[in-house]
Amino acid sequence: MDAGRRWALEMLGTHGPLIRDRIPALIKAEHNGSLGAQDASGHRSTGHYGLFWRGILEKFEEFGQLPGATLVRPDKAPYKIPVVNGVAVFPWRYSPSIKRDMASVRFGTSDSRTAVSDLRPPSLQGELDLDVPDPQLTDEERSLVDSFESYVKDPVVDSGRLVLVAICSSVRGLNAAQWGEAVLDSNGFVSWVAQPEDLLVLPEMRPVSTSPVGTFASGPIPNKFPISGSDKASGSNE
Repeated sequence: MDAGRRWALEMLGTHGPLIRDRIPALIKAEHNGSLGAQDASGHRSTGHYGLFWRGILEKFEEFGQLPGATLVRPDKAPYKIPVVNGVAVFPWRYSPSIKRDMASVRFGTSDSRTAVSDLRPPSLQGELDLDVPDPQLTDEERSLVDSFESYVKDPVVDSGRLVLVAICSSVRGLNAAQWGEAVLDSNGFVSWVAQPEDLLVLPEMRPVSTSPVGTFASGPIPNKFPISGSDKASGSNE
């Protein structure tokens, strides 16, 4: 298996590869939707596209509906963050300009944003095998997940880890999208724990089976991944 898929499994568990495949589509959908809103406004000011930060947070909420995941509101933020396998997953549009390095943009601009880096889920959803996409793991990958989960479920292990999805975009284009584990320093800046992965070079998400692994009840069940129907970097937003 490739290194990016293995990292997703180790960090986010069974559905890690599915999340990895899904994120680029969500980013592109929000970028195109924000462009449409900007064009429809007819304004020279790019404030409509600037709401990208809020829209992408809403799109990421679908990950909190996965088995074993939950949604957590950091401090008093007007949004919720998915916590998967005990790890917070946060999309951050840090700049509209490719010339600005992420390390130079302050992440911890509010108590809510600072709290994102140390979320503890209050409770997790039950592991019901309903109508969620089959992660389609190989025997090797399932063995890897099982061994890693046995570690993170140890009572002495307290995660508080953050997977950051760092996005650089504007009305001129979607410039960059990387993800990886990140840490927040005492001055409010974030840095990567290891080399992040470029999400924009991944192949298009392949079709996956949505047949339930087990039967809970008869009748149709809503799909866990519904179709998603101010030009400042969100480093300054809540």
